[in-house]
Amino acid sequence: MATLFVATTLSAGLIGPLAAADTLSDLKAAQQANSAQQDVARNAISQAQENVNSATQRLIQSQNELANAQAILSDITVQLQAAREDDARIAAELEAARQELERAKQRVAKAEADVAQQLALIGTAARESFQQQTDLRGLTVVFGSETPAELSQRLQWNTTIFDTQAAEKSRLDQVLAELEAARQAQAEIEARIAEDKAESERTVARIATLERRAEEQRNTVAALVAANEQARAAAQDELAADEASYATLQAAERDTQRLIEQEMHRLYLEEQARLKREAEERARREEEARIKREEAARAKAAADAAERAKARDAEEKRRQANAKQVESARADAAAKPSRTESRATSAWGFIRPVKANYGSAFGMRFHPILKIWRPHNGVDMGAPTGTPIYAAQSGTVLQAGVNGGFGQYTLISHGRLVDGKTTTTGYAHQSRIVVRAGQKVERGQLIGYVGNTGLSTTPHLHFELRLNGTPVNPVRYVP
Repeated sequence: MATLFVATTLSAGLIGPLAAADTLSDLKAAQQANSAQQDVARNAISQAQENVNSATQRLIQSQNELANAQAILSDITVQLQAAREDDARIAAELEAARQELERAKQRVAKAEADVAQQLALIGTAARESFQQQTDLRGLTVVFGSETPAELSQRLQWNTTIFDTQAAEKSRLDQVLAELEAARQAQAEIEARIAEDKAESERTVARIATLERRAEEQRNTVAALVAANEQARAAAQDELAADEASYATLQAAERDTQRLIEQEMHRLYLEEQARLKREAEERARREEEARIKREEAARAKAAADAAERAKARDAEEKRRQANAKQVESARADAAAKPSRTESRATSAWGFIRPVKANYGSAFGMRFHPILKIWRPHNGVDMGAPTGTPIYAAQSGTVLQAGVNGGFGQYTLISHGRLVDGKTTTTGYAHQSRIVVRAGQKVERGQLIGYVGNTGLSTTPHLHFELRLNGTPVNPVRYVP
C-alpha cells in the first residue's frame, strides 16, 4: 500500500505538468513515467486482491465456525431451557413437598396432641382406680413408663390392672401408630426435600455452567467474525484505494495520449505547411532555373552558333592552309597504305588508326564532362587537330556524320572478321570526315582527321571495336 501511495502521489503530480509540456518528447516521457506507475499500481491491486481473497477465506471460515458455534449455542440453549424447565419442575416439586411437609408436621402435631390427650385420659383413669383401691401396680406401670410405646407395653403386661380402660388403651395404640406414621411421612418428605434441594443446586450449577459456556462461545465467535469482517473491510478499502489510484493513472494516461495526439497533429500541420512552403519555394526556384536555363540555352545557342561560325572560319583557314599538306598526306597514304606496319599488324589484320599512343583505357571511368562514373567503351589516342585518321581494317562505311556525344563519327563494318562475329570499328570526335556511308575502304585508307567535336575536352581520337555489337577492348586486337 505504501508503494502504491507513492505512485499515486507521483501520478497526482504528473497530471498538472502535462498541460505545460510543449514538446512531444516531454509528453512521451510523461507517458512512460505514467506507464511505470501503472505497473506499480497493477501490482498493488493484485496484492490487494490477494489480501481481499485471503480475508474473505478467513471470513468464510469464521462464518462456518460461527455456524458451528451457533449450532452449539442452539444446543446449549436447548439444554439451558431443559435445565430451566427442570429447575422450575424441581421448584414446583419442592414447593409441593414443603406444603406436604407442613401438612405432615400438622399431622404429627395433631398426633402428638392426640397422644397427650389419650395419656391424660389414661392418667385420669389411673387416679380413679387408685381412689377405688385398685392395685397400685397399675400406677407404677403408668408413671414408670418413659415413652408411649413403653407405656403401651406396660399396659399390655398389666391388662388386668386396666381391664376397665381397654377402650382407652386401644385408642392410645391407634393414636401412637398415627403419630409414628406421621413422623415417618415427615422424615420421608424432609429427605425428598433435601434431595430436591440438592438436585436444584446441581441444576442451578449446570445452568450457570451452560450460561457461561454459551456466553463464552458467543463472545469468541462474535470477536472472530468481527475481526475477520474488519480485516476484510480493511482489505477491500485498500483494494478500492488502489483501484482509485489506478483509475487516476489511467485518466492521466488518457490525458497524456490526448495531448500527444494534439501535439502530433500540430507537428503534422506544421510539417505540411513546411512542405508546402518548400514545394512552393522549389517550384519558384525551378521556374527561375527553367527561365535561367532557357536564357542560358539561348545564350549558349547563340554562343555555339558564333563558336561554330568561328570554328568554321578557323577550320576553313586551316583547311586552306593545310590543303597541300593534306593532299600530300593523302598521297602518302595512297602510296603507302600500311604506314603502321612498323607497329605491326595484328593477327586479325588491324593497324593502329592514328599515329599516337593509347591514352584513356577501356573500362569504367569518371567522365570528365558529365562528372559521373560510366563505361568507357573504347580507347583514346591524343593527337593534334587535323592529324590523319586511317581505316584500321578494310570494310564498308556504315555511318559518317554527327552522332551525339561522339561528334563527327565514322562507323565501319568489317564483316565476320574476329571469331566469326560481326566486327565493327568506330572513330569519334573527328574534325572532318572524308568518306561517306556505303563507301568501301581499304585498310590504311584516310577516312578523316582528328578533332574535338562532341563531348570532348581536347583533340583526340576515341576508337572503339565491337563484336556482335558488344564493345571489347581494342588493345587486344589492334597493335
